[in-house]
Amino acid sequence: MEASSLLSCSSKTHFTFNLQLSSPPSSLYIHLVSFTPRTIRRNHHQVSCTTRSSLAVQEALEKSRDSVTVATTSAKEMMPKIDKSGRFCSPRAARELALLIVYASCLEGSDPIRLFEKRVNSRREPGYEFDKASLLDYNHMSFGGPPVTTETVEEADELLRNDEKESAIEAEILSAPPKLVYSKLLLRFTRKLLVAVVEKWDSHVRVIDKVVPPNWKDQPSGRILELSILHLAMSEIAVLGTRHPIVINESVDLAKRFCDGAAPRIINGCLRTFVKDLEGTRAAEASVTKGNVS
Repeated sequence: MEASSLLSCSSKTHFTFNLQLSSPPSSLYIHLVSFTPRTIRRNHHQVSCTTRSSLAVQEALEKSRDSVTVATTSAKEMMPKIDKSGRFCSPRAARELALLIVYASCLEGSDPIRLFEKRVNSRREPGYEFDKASLLDYNHMSFGGPPVTTETVEEADELLRNDEKESAIEAEILSAPPKLVYSKLLLRFTRKLLVAVVEKWDSHVRVIDKVVPPNWKDQPSGRILELSILHLAMSEIAVLGTRHPIVINESVDLAKRFCDGAAPRIINGCLRTFVKDLEGTRAAEASVTKGNVS
C-alpha cells in the first residue's frame, strides 16, 4: 500500500483520505478480518521455554498464576454487558466498532458513514450463522501484555492454542453483521461518532499535525490505526461533549489493545495537549462573547 499522506485532506466538500492502494481489496470483509486485534499483536507476542531450578520455576509459576487470576477477575468485571436481546450494550463496543469503520474507510478511501450504513444494511450471505454464545467469550479489555515464559513446550503450545481460539472469536465478532452483535442504542451512538469524525476531520487534521511525533507524520500509512483513534477521541470530545477523562481513558485502552510500542503513551499525551488547547480556546471565546455582550 502506498499513501501520499494521511494527514492531508482534499479541499473538496466530500470526505477524502488521499490514500492510494496498489491492489484495492475486494470487499470490506477482508478489511475487517485483517483488522483482528490479537492477530496484529500476536506478531509481537513471544512465548519462550527456558530451563531453571525447580524452586525458581515454582515461584515464577505461582506469581504468574496470581497475576493471571487477578487480571482475569478484573477483566470479567469490566467485560461488556449483554442486553436482553443478547447483544453488546457497552459504549466500549461502540467505540471499537467506530474505530473499525474509520480504519477500513481510510484503507478504501471512502466515506465512513456510508461504509457504516453499508455494513449495517448488508444482506447476510446464504447459509451464514452467527454464534451468539461467542459474545460472552469476547473481552474488550484483553491486552497483549509482555512476553510470556513457560517451563515446557507443552505449556507454550497450550498458550498458543488459547490465543488462536480467542483470535478466532474476535475475527467472527468483528466481521459479523452489526445488527447481530450490537444493540440499536450502540449503533446509533456509533453513527454519531462517525458523523462527528467527518464534521471535524479537516480541522483535526491540522491539530494532529501539530501534536503527533515527526515519525508519525513521516510515515502516515503505518500509523493509520493510531491516527484513527485520535480522530475518534478528538471528535467525541469536541462534538459530542463527552468528558475528556473518559474519552482519553477509552482511547488509551483501544491503543493498548490494537497498537504496539509507545502508541498508548503518545496518544495519551496528544489528547491531553488537545484538551488543554481546546479549553483555552473556549475560554478565550467566552471572554470575547462576554465583552461583546457587556
